[in-house]
Amino acid sequence: MAQTSLIGYFLVIALGFYLTYILTPPLVRFCRRRGLLDHPGPRKVHTEATPRLGGVVLLLSFVTAVSVGFLWNPDLWEFFRGRLTGVILGGLVVFGVGLYDDLKEVKPSTKLFWQLVAVVLVIIFGYRIRFFNLPSYGLVQLGFFSYPLTAIWFIGVSNTVNLIDGLDGLATGVSVIVALTFFAAGIILKIYLTTLLAAGLLGVCLAFLRYNYPPAKIFMGDSGSLFLGYMFAVMSILWPKSLAAIALTVPILALGVPIIETLTTFFRRTLRKQKFYVADNRHIHHFLLDLGLSRRLTLWLFYLTSMLFSLLVMALITQNRNLLFLLVFFLMAFVLILILHRWNSATNSTRG
Repeated sequence: MAQTSLIGYFLVIALGFYLTYILTPPLVRFCRRRGLLDHPGPRKVHTEATPRLGGVVLLLSFVTAVSVGFLWNPDLWEFFRGRLTGVILGGLVVFGVGLYDDLKEVKPSTKLFWQLVAVVLVIIFGYRIRFFNLPSYGLVQLGFFSYPLTAIWFIGVSNTVNLIDGLDGLATGVSVIVALTFFAAGIILKIYLTTLLAAGLLGVCLAFLRYNYPPAKIFMGDSGSLFLGYMFAVMSILWPKSLAAIALTVPILALGVPIIETLTTFFRRTLRKQKFYVADNRHIHHFLLDLGLSRRLTLWLFYLTSMLFSLLVMALITQNRNLLFLLVFFLMAFVLILILHRWNSATNSTRG
C-alpha cells in the first residue's frame, strides 16, 4: 500500500475548506427562505432563529475532498475498498437519521436503532475493536466481546459531538482540534487511512467554524454532529495490532472533552433518575455560563482543555515528554489566568 504524500493530505484539507467555505452561505440563504431554522427555547443558549442544516455541507464537502484524496493515491482505495463500503453505508445511515431529525424530529429510540444499524454495517464489513491493552496484564483478545464493545464505543463516540453542540462554535471548534490530533497522530504513526479521513474533517470543520463561531450564522444540526462523531469513532478503531498498546488510549485522550461531557451527562441524568437521552440545560457549558463566564470565554476554556488533551496525545506517541509537558503547564496556567480575570471583572462590576 502506497503512502499518500503530505501534498495529497494538504490538498484534501484545502479542498474540504474551500468547498465548505463557498457552499455554506448559499445553504444559509436556502434555510432562511424555507424556514429551516433552530428557534430559541428554554434549553438553548442562542437568542435568534438560526439555520440548522450545516451537516449537509459538511458531508458533501468531506466526501468530495476525501474522494480526491483517494484519486491522488488509488492504491489506498484499493487496499481499503472492501471494508470502506461498510464505513460509507454506516455514515450515510447516521447522517440520514440526523438530517431527518433536523427536519422532522426523531424519537431517541429511533436514533439509537439506526445508529446500531450503522455499527452493524461497519462490523459486517470487517471493522471492530478486536483487542485491548491492559497495562499490568498485556494484550487482551476480546473475542465475542468485541462486538458489543464496538457497538457501545461507536454509539458513545457518535453522540459525543452532539452532546457538546449547545453553544455557538463549541462542537465545531473542538472537532477541529480532535481532527488535527488524529491527523498528526496518523502521520507520525503512519496510519494512512486515518490521516486521510482526519484531513477531510479538518478542512471542512475549519471552514465551517468561520460561520459557526459566535454569533453563529448556521448550526451543524444533528446531521452534522452525529456524522462527525461517527467519523471520529471510525478513525479511532483504524489501528494496526502493532499499535495495540495505545490503540484506544490515543482516541480517548483526543476525544477527552466530548467524552467527559458524555460521561458527566450520563451519570448526572442517571443519578437524577432521568432518561439519559432526554435533553436538558445542565451541561458543563451551562454551568460555566451560570458562574458568570461570557460565552466566548466559556468557548475558549473548552478549546484550551481540548488542546491540553491533544498535547497529551502527542506526548504519548512521540515520547518527547519534556517539551510537551512544559506546554501543558503553560496552557493550564493560561486557563487559570482567564478564570481569575473573569471573576475579578465580575467582582469589580458588582462593587461598582
